[in-house]
Amino acid sequence: MGYITYGHTELDTYLRTHNMSRAGTLCHLKDMHTHVLELAPLWWEHTGATLGALRFTGGFMGNALSDLFDDDDLFTSCAVSGIDHLRAGLVPDRARRTLYGDDHADRLLLNFQFDTFHIADANDSCRFFDGSRRPVAADTTVTMLHINDSPSWVHPSGFGPGDLPGAETRITTVLTALDQKTAVLNGWRAAIDAR
Repeated sequence: MGYITYGHTELDTYLRTHNMSRAGTLCHLKDMHTHVLELAPLWWEHTGATLGALRFTGGFMGNALSDLFDDDDLFTSCAVSGIDHLRAGLVPDRARRTLYGDDHADRLLLNFQFDTFHIADANDSCRFFDGSRRPVAADTTVTMLHINDSPSWVHPSGFGPGDLPGAETRITTVLTALDQKTAVLNGWRAAIDAR
């Protein structure tokens, strides 16, 4: 596997230690919590960003983009809280528990990726996490965390052993794409409210 080197010693070491070829990977939510908690501050530092944003892609009608963060600690805590709220929403899935046991939610695989977004032109009114609107200068780098490849929803009556390929890692019977987005948004809001 080819590895990307970012030129940031701590970031590169963490990625190599955890066999990641880039700043992100396909993993279980419990592992994603740990990785994001460790990588978010390193990525923020590496990019030299002054702003951050979170993105969740949960399928049709399940997409969310956060307002801007101006603090790396809040960016990190909101990211982790969104992951934790999503996991908590997936745990009550009785159909999956019957087939896969109590750890069924930790068998689901999602992808996360750190990246950057470039704001080329100055903007007088960007929305920030606290509801305020503030100017953002031209040529601003925004550090991004994108969580995607979320589980597909099926009705419990259509879920059973051997029916759906990849069901152990890819299918939920409790949270539609919209519900997954709502869980993530609630996680972001909980972390903002707790600051």
